Amino acid sequence: MTEPQPPSLDFEQVYRAGTTGATVPWNIGEPQPALAELVAAGWCRGRVLDIGCGTGELGLALAALGHEVTGIDLSPTAIELARATAADRGLTVDFQVADATNLTGYDAAFDTVLDSGLLHCLDSVAQDRYLGVLRRICGPDGRVAILCFADVPNARTPGQGPLTETRLRELFATNWSIAALDLVDIVGRIDENLGEISTWPRDQNGRTPMTAWRLTAHRR
Repeated sequence: MTEPQPPSLDFEQVYRAGTTGATVPWNIGEPQPALAELVAAGWCRGRVLDIGCGTGELGLALAALGHEVTGIDLSPTAIELARATAADRGLTVDFQVADATNLTGYDAAFDTVLDSGLLHCLDSVAQDRYLGVLRRICGPDGRVAILCFADVPNARTPGQGPLTETRLRELFATNWSIAALDLVDIVGRIDENLGEISTWPRDQNGRTPMTAWRLTAHRR
């Protein structure tokens, strides 16, 4: 089965537009709740990587709990915003501009890797490269958590490369032990002029829940 390919999206352009007031749908001012649950439960350990960190809310939440955190993103504007927020909050996170599908200099460097919506932004070739990066940067028994749009019946997703259960299990079939694969929500800030997606139900904070997988796995 051929997986749908995500549309091309210029994330740097989106983040730049956000600095002048445009909505950045995935910027909700806090970590995604499905990953915040793991953080609150003490699931993260050791040195943590927030991969595809955007403006850094997840990494900053981890730093506030005392974790040693690195955050990487391909967008220089996102990293600038993340560094500024860290300074404002008096927190230390090593935010760096880097490509998650071609990440060098971090071999076996991390005990925990958190992905809040990066995997579904990659086409199938880039996903395979990305899994190679995850295997290389995780130390012995390293753990990863992936939050991505789900391709399941009656799913609500915006068309940004949702993944089937089969594809996720295929990606993590080698060198990984999947601990859990659950259907959860990704919440986003959706403008009212985006067609059908604008009519989807919203939560008490005015955010739109969308259908997602939360996968946790351990490096073998």
